[in-house]
Amino acid sequence: MSTSRRLRASKVHRLLGLVALVPLAGWILSSFVLHGVALTLPNGLQGVYELGPYHAVDVPLEAGDILPPDTILTTVAGDGLPRIYWLRLEALGGRPAYVVKPGPFALERVYDARTGARLDPLSDEVLEQIAGGELVGTSVSAVHPGDEFNRYYTVERVPAVAVDMVGDQPSELVLSRASGRTLRRTDPLAEAFHTAYLSVHVFQWGDALRFFTSILYTLVGLTLTLVTLGYFLWFDRREARKRWTKDVRPARRVHAALAPWVGIVLASQMLVGAYLWFNLGLIEPRFRGQGSFAEEWTGGIAVDESLPGAAEIAALLPASATAGERPIQRYEWRSVGAQRFWMAYPGRNGVPLLVDGASGEVVERLTPEQARTAGEMVVAGAAAASPEESEEYWMDFNARVPTYLFRFTDPDDTDVHVSQHTGEVVQRRPAIWRAFGPFLAYHTFGFTGNPWLDTLLLTALQGLILTMMWSGWRLSRKGKGGKDRAAA
Repeated sequence: MSTSRRLRASKVHRLLGLVALVPLAGWILSSFVLHGVALTLPNGLQGVYELGPYHAVDVPLEAGDILPPDTILTTVAGDGLPRIYWLRLEALGGRPAYVVKPGPFALERVYDARTGARLDPLSDEVLEQIAGGELVGTSVSAVHPGDEFNRYYTVERVPAVAVDMVGDQPSELVLSRASGRTLRRTDPLAEAFHTAYLSVHVFQWGDALRFFTSILYTLVGLTLTLVTLGYFLWFDRREARKRWTKDVRPARRVHAALAPWVGIVLASQMLVGAYLWFNLGLIEPRFRGQGSFAEEWTGGIAVDESLPGAAEIAALLPASATAGERPIQRYEWRSVGAQRFWMAYPGRNGVPLLVDGASGEVVERLTPEQARTAGEMVVAGAAAASPEESEEYWMDFNARVPTYLFRFTDPDDTDVHVSQHTGEVVQRRPAIWRAFGPFLAYHTFGFTGNPWLDTLLLTALQGLILTMMWSGWRLSRKGKGGKDRAAA
């Protein structure tokens, strides 16, 4: 290669290396922080919490002043809805309320169970009361309005509030203004993780996703160009390295020795990181399973149907369920195809008592075929093959619940977890999600499953890259190393 061409490549390589020092240092240091924080999180970013088993205020939902569900359906019909996905009766902030799910992916509506008045969007005061009973031994410190992305809705952002909780389980709760549903629970360490991730790992300092993604991808492209030029120069200088004497600086020797190994790891990590961010950023809704939503969903409860009241359902339950010290916490009316099921929750969270609406009998759970029907009501395509019995994490209960796992023939080849006790689709895992795992394992060096050993491996890699950066910076300093230049 000509001397002038070699000099140009060398100058560009040195310039790109200096420019890349800051983002590379940010990536490495933030990844070190992220791994360190993740080691102390018991259940990833979600955290593990003890949820309040009962509402703070006992509200007998079978009382005579509670409106029958048919009255609420009539009100909903007046709003122009021909059918709803499900109906729920529970206490919100000490007040009995009907929660209506207009469609499987729509925001809920809330009606006062005594007057029928529309209550949503819920006020800060009501949401504060709801949050106060969410976690055991914890109270509300502050409430901040805001919006939240949530995989279960088609709206881009769910109107919500973030509630700071203090006490035995310090955390931040994000509650939907539509129904008081908990959209997210984040402990302080997970919040630190999230801040480090956005600010110095993916360089996102606002909501302009495409703008900040362009910055991130520009830096990735710069690093890939730097690595490519480095390989070009390393290969070109292979004969010159054979003539090195003892006067060649240690920084040059270290840089040359690490270059082929650090270069391939750094380049592959940049490409994998760009792929991961493409999924977690640019196509996140589809990555989270929204591509399998059946916009033209089927089934549901017609608004002209007649539903039994809470007292009628309670009469069908075992005496042990209604004779306890605390009242039934929630009633639900759901459809599974042409079948109807009524559900009674002795506790706020957990498995409900399931009543077959046709026979009035309490059944243990839905059959696999009933769960298949429930899934096909709201998922594009059809459920293929027989389901597997499984468990899947359910955000609402902060716990794993029994599910049937179906693989659907939708365009995204989605694995769908259907609750065995409610027919609710609690999780969607498209093929792009399933393909994501090995790349994430490489990106985080999660090879062994032992977090301490994996972190040690990643730290060793980070040390090599930092050493490479240090030696490159030393070589870039002008006016130093005269003996080295003469030897070269």
